[in-house]
Amino acid sequence: MVGRTSQPKPGFLTINAKSGGWRMPTMNDSTIVNIINNYQRQIEMYEHMLELAQQQLKLVEDQSPSAGEILAERHRLMDDISSLNKQNQVWQETLCQSMGIESFSLSHLSKVVDAVVVEEMGQLLKDLGLILQKIEVVDKSIQDHLNQQLSLRNRPRATHSSAQQAYQKGSKPKS
Repeated sequence: MVGRTSQPKPGFLTINAKSGGWRMPTMNDSTIVNIINNYQRQIEMYEHMLELAQQQLKLVEDQSPSAGEILAERHRLMDDISSLNKQNQVWQETLCQSMGIESFSLSHLSKVVDAVVVEEMGQLLKDLGLILQKIEVVDKSIQDHLNQQLSLRNRPRATHSSAQQAYQKGSKPKS
């Protein structure tokens, strides 16, 4: 067969091995690789986000003023993740149109790409979900601590006159 060899050559992909053998990558192949790489980068960024959330929780627990610096870093990181996600959505739409699939889902992808790619994509999405769950747990703890600190600050405080009245009331002899 022309263009096929029994061994992979550098720069060749096996994204759609259903056709059998090795072949030159297509635009769809490189788009899928871009999507996978994008998800991997998002996972790395969310792992960093989890580390920052854990640091922020520690600072909130210790009532440290530098918790705001970590929050600012988390916001910058979310902006970067949002940009990655927007790019991934563009690639996903392009892939769906070029491959004639209804939507970018594992079930639709499994009909047009190799099972190994679908499996890798599924694992990436699972990993992404797990990291997001961990971040959510830490963020909930941060929120609980902040609410507790806020409720302690907002509880009614004794004024000079109320303290004086309580003292006078307590110092009066009981009859």
